[in-house]
Formats: sequence, C-alpha cells, structure tokens
Amino acid sequence: MGIAISATLFITAFFCIGAGITVATTSWTFPWLAGKVYRPRLWGAGYVLFGVVVLYHAVVALVHVDPTVDLVMTVVTTVTALAGLGMMGFAQRVGHGTRSPRTGPGATD
Repeated sequence: MGIAISATLFITAFFCIGAGITVATTSWTFPWLAGKVYRPRLWGAGYVLFGVVVLYHAVVALVHVDPTVDLVMTVVTTVTALAGLGMMGFAQRVGHGTRSPRTGPGATD
C-alpha cells in the first residue's frame, strides 16, 4: 500500500479518536450534528471505536501480519467497527430520558 494511503489512514484514525474523546468527555458535537445527536457521549464512544479500527488497519498496512492472525483480527475489527457505527446511530435516536426533537411552529433544524 502506498505511503499516501497509509498517511491518510493515520490522520483519519487520530482525528476520529481525538474527536471521539472530545465529544465523549465534553458533550460538545460538531456544528452540523448539533441538532441530530441526542446522546453525545455515546456518539463519541462509538467514534473512538471506529477510530481504533482505522488505526489498526493503518498499522497492518505497514507491518506484515501472520495470515491466521489477520483473519481473526479482520473479524474482530469488523464487529468493532459495526458496534461503533451502531453506537453512533443509536446516539442519534431519542431515548428514554432525553429531550425529544422540537416539531411544529417555530422549530428550527
């Protein structure tokens, strides 16, 4: 794999992990997600999990790994990535004890 792709994977992984930790600890979300994420801590934790998966694949792209270990880790990282994406999806749903989205006259997006 080329150095540009590896560098892009590392940058993406560290961005995901850093942004996820920031959201999980401060409950601050990106401006374009401000009205859509109702549970920011859950969303941040899911983003960290997704970032860890990207980081793993960035490292594996540079280092030779035994094929058996690679097969097992592919399954583990797939499950981890889907769990992270699921957490991010559930964080955008209104749950018990969270505020409901405003509807009707005067509601803003």
